[in-house]
Amino acid sequence: MKIEQILEGKPFMTEFGIVGYSTVVLITEGEQKILYDCGARGCALQLKDGLKKAGVTPHDITDVVISHMHFDHVGNLPLFKNAQIHMSEVEWKNVLEQPDEWHCIQTREYIKQRGGLHFVAEGDFLSESVKVIELPGHTFGLIGLQCADTILCSDAIKNRYEMWEKMKLMSVDEALSIRTMERIKAEARYVYTGHDTLLDTTNDIHKESVHFNIRFANGDILPI
Repeated sequence: MKIEQILEGKPFMTEFGIVGYSTVVLITEGEQKILYDCGARGCALQLKDGLKKAGVTPHDITDVVISHMHFDHVGNLPLFKNAQIHMSEVEWKNVLEQPDEWHCIQTREYIKQRGGLHFVAEGDFLSESVKVIELPGHTFGLIGLQCADTILCSDAIKNRYEMWEKMKLMSVDEALSIRTMERIKAEARYVYTGHDTLLDTTNDIHKESVHFNIRFANGDILPI
């Protein structure tokens, strides 16, 4: 089994709102190529480039796991026409019946038109070594993947500051989020969070700054 981070999420927002640059991870096991989340539409080119560097194309992806239906995690789903789509039934029912301001309605309608959605739950295996785990709190239906000592958790833990400082959480149930975070830290050595680099649960790095560049329309680069 091989785990590759295709896009590294970033933990920042602006005065105009959330940027929404989220983590995308590729798991290869045998003939399966499992993509965990697929990012916002604004990073489609970076996503394709990241897959190319990993030696695959969107058509090679056999499975796409949707952690939850927020816009920054599902916008590029139409790129993966050959993939089986996996999601929790709880998440799907919520986006159908009680969508909030973060849910991606366009992706919801795409899935309804495409069909073939496969519901997964705690303990299901997508391959020999890739197990589904339920990580509620940020949304009630958020799911992650567990591969031995590594957990892909999306926004169940969004970044290093949530993990180590226990910042006020953006969640539908804060107490549930905290319990989920504690479970992740207890069961994993390595964690792919929703908006940060790969984190090691034994190494507190929250005081280290996250670095990235902002590119303006005129081509200027601003290091942050």
